[in-house]
Amino acid sequence: MIALALLFALILYGVLAWSVIRALGWLGRVCVFPASSTRILQGITLALFLLMPTWDIIPGRLYFQHLCQTEAGIKVFRTVEVEQSYFKADGRPDDRKLVGRYVQSSKRTPDFSSWAHITKIEGAIQDKETGDLLGVATDFSYYGGWVEATIAPMSPMTCPGYPNHVIHDIIWKEIFKQRNMSSLKGN
Repeated sequence: MIALALLFALILYGVLAWSVIRALGWLGRVCVFPASSTRILQGITLALFLLMPTWDIIPGRLYFQHLCQTEAGIKVFRTVEVEQSYFKADGRPDDRKLVGRYVQSSKRTPDFSSWAHITKIEGAIQDKETGDLLGVATDFSYYGGWVEATIAPMSPMTCPGYPNHVIHDIIWKEIFKQRNMSSLKGN
């Protein structure tokens, strides 16, 4: 049903564009404008009709890529060494066990860039006892141009370096390191 509505809207938009361009041609003849001026005006009108639904795609995508390269990523302020029992079999920190002392918070800013349809997702890991901020993970979601963001807002693109927001899992591995057993024996 949605596809049928979109097809109808597209056909209606095309008919509107064609009608306006034809009306400008008629108006040019009635007002006795030179034919070249009328064609230029019709060309500009056609370009406007073509660009109206897509104008923000290229600058929005470029801005999204810029944000991914300059602001997305993990910032570790302090690493923490914990025993091996706080790690899973595959070597990743077990956040369920660490959540007793450390908390991961998340902040979502959906209107980070309203014109480019970009959402900022920032996660932080904090020590509950001291209140120290251990690290921050920043990711962005791009929802496409205004047409795509209006039609399918639930299918965003995330930064290529961190597909599907895996950055919020990676931060645990960056902050929590396995305590070196040889340093314990030396004490």
